[in-house]
Amino acid sequence: MKDISVMFMDMTASKLIALLVIGAVGGLLSGFIGSGGAFVMTPAMMSLGVPGAVAVASNMCHKFPKAMVGAYKRWKYGQADIKLGLVMATTAVIGVQIGIKIQKYILNQFGGAGSNLYISAVFMVVLVFVGGYVFFDAWKLARGGGKETVSKLALRMQKIQLAPMMHFKTAKVTISAWITIPVGLLTGMLAATIAVGGF
Repeated sequence: MKDISVMFMDMTASKLIALLVIGAVGGLLSGFIGSGGAFVMTPAMMSLGVPGAVAVASNMCHKFPKAMVGAYKRWKYGQADIKLGLVMATTAVIGVQIGIKIQKYILNQFGGAGSNLYISAVFMVVLVFVGGYVFFDAWKLARGGGKETVSKLALRMQKIQLAPMMHFKTAKVTISAWITIPVGLLTGMLAATIAVGGF
């Protein structure tokens, strides 16, 4: 039988305090920008000695109730598109299962070090991509005098008329399922890989 004790960390008072601080910072970031908690929490937990796979799984555990509360609040304000949410949730669940299988394969083949390297590498790629995109978006917004516009990428995606088409009433968008479903799958896979996916 496989020894699972390596998947846990020795809890000391200092590590407990560090985890509480990490959780507070992650919660603050999540509250401000709707995402970001895992960007802090997963690497911070790994730096405390938590195996990468455990850090990711732990972050995923607290995301669900938090997401449900956030979704309910947004729904009360009329900002949640239930149909879009259900489509994304369904496809994301499938994506999570794929991501878990990949993570499990890497863990079995290359051990904890390989798993940690995989998670760290994906983190780096995602952070560079997202950071670059946000910077470019902010720069474009500043040049446009602060007027927010729909991105060219979003407009291109909406122009793809490939059946079946899906209409989302609250979001006021009609888009091909061939766009929506892969986005959900990738979101789920990303969540299972680094516990980030909502952005």
